[in-house]
Amino acid sequence: MKKIKLGKDILTLVIFTLITALTWVGFAVWSAATKTTINKITQEQMAPLNPQIKREVFESLKKNSSFSEEEMNIPTPVATGASQTTTESAILETR
Repeated sequence: MKKIKLGKDILTLVIFTLITALTWVGFAVWSAATKTTINKITQEQMAPLNPQIKREVFESLKKNSSFSEEEMNIPTPVATGASQTTTESAILETR
């Protein structure tokens, strides 16, 4: 009779252990599925862009489409034995 009681106790312990393990695994899966690994800056960068372009952008591009001869003049480096670039050719002008 003592042997049957020991078997029931082990069965109860196994059932509670199984329930605990399943609950633990279920919580871990739920936590991994709901937790995001993307930081806030990346989420802001992934926000959808507005596909509409304003007319003012096109107008400003039309105004800047022609360049003066001075703006288009690119100094060329002097060809010498050693490859040297002058200070004038190394400077890039920005608008």
